[in-house]
Amino acid sequence: MNTPKKVLLCITKSAGGGAQKYVYDLAAHLPTDQFETVIVAGGSGPLFVMAQERGIRTISVPGLERDMYPVKDLRAFFQLIHIFIQEKPDIIHLNSSKMGAMGAVAALTAKLLTFNFKTRIIFTVHGWGFREDRNILQRMAIFATSWISARFHHHTVVINSADHADARTFIPYKKITFLPLGISSPSFASRADSRAFFKNTSGQNIDKNTFIIGATAELVKNKGLSYLVDALGRVVSQSKQPDIHCVIMGEGQERSRLSERIKALNLGSHISLIGFVPNCHHYLPGLDLFVLSSVKEGLPYALMEAMAAGLPVIASHVGGIPDMITHNINGLLTPAKNSDALADHIAHLLTSHDHRQQLGAKAEQTITTHFPLNRMITKTTDLYHELTQAY
Repeated sequence: MNTPKKVLLCITKSAGGGAQKYVYDLAAHLPTDQFETVIVAGGSGPLFVMAQERGIRTISVPGLERDMYPVKDLRAFFQLIHIFIQEKPDIIHLNSSKMGAMGAVAALTAKLLTFNFKTRIIFTVHGWGFREDRNILQRMAIFATSWISARFHHHTVVINSADHADARTFIPYKKITFLPLGISSPSFASRADSRAFFKNTSGQNIDKNTFIIGATAELVKNKGLSYLVDALGRVVSQSKQPDIHCVIMGEGQERSRLSERIKALNLGSHISLIGFVPNCHHYLPGLDLFVLSSVKEGLPYALMEAMAAGLPVIASHVGGIPDMITHNINGLLTPAKNSDALADHIAHLLTSHDHRQQLGAKAEQTITTHFPLNRMITKTTDLYHELTQAY
């Protein structure tokens, strides 16, 4: 009987974002008779909580964070080398831009120190870092880092067509696999229970007539939530429907800035930052509209889950979102960083019940047909075997 191959699934943060869900889904659903999975990440956030509840082993790298901190980063780098030497993995599967670079160099160092050259290094791109909303010098530096890191990766997985096109400009085609994400059929609460949840967590007077707009996103700059706040400011001021409320589910470093913006626009009774919500997809049926205002994305799970719930969706035309949404067929696309265009779309759907119903029905059909979890797991399993069969 063959011994299961050990896979270290590594990501910078153990937060509750989409890339973390990808790591969790692989760890939870890869065949246990073929693979032993371990999650390696910074901190001790929701990803670790979910993994430990499932019986998945986790390893924390305390100093590993998304932003650059030279002393902490150096310590985290040596911790990764120690982990890779100690664990002796068959596959090191890296996720997120920082882990893709730091983890690759740490893996190579561990291989050189132990003379173990069998370990395969894979990197999944959840949106290229050089596509983030940064100045040109930062983007050039990140591109250079991505180019160098790719030399250390045995294989790169891309999850949307835009990232695939970028990858082909600096990575050999044979080292790239285009493998879209997938989800299982989510479990949803009833509409009544979901709306009661939003009423309790927001502290607002939400009733059956309240039009609830939802957003699920980490509170970071890339999610473009400030543009959503500004768009809602215009919608609220111009709408004949005064009973509008937006619940934003997520936590992050932009909370203070968003709170200040909400207060400045006098939107405190219309927008609630309700924090991180475990299994937040559970409450999606309580929404009337879902909005994703990102300025950079891979292939967002939050949007998949909203579409699976049959919700009408509005999302930015960035990253892999156009792989999921055909404008005016199963959702509405809007230019990124454009609050006025976003406001126009929200205002339209606010008053068009039939259009919301049509978009929601098509959205649900899209996810069921084109983004199943079992296909993602099967293709990942095949890739792992292909890369390790040489030894």
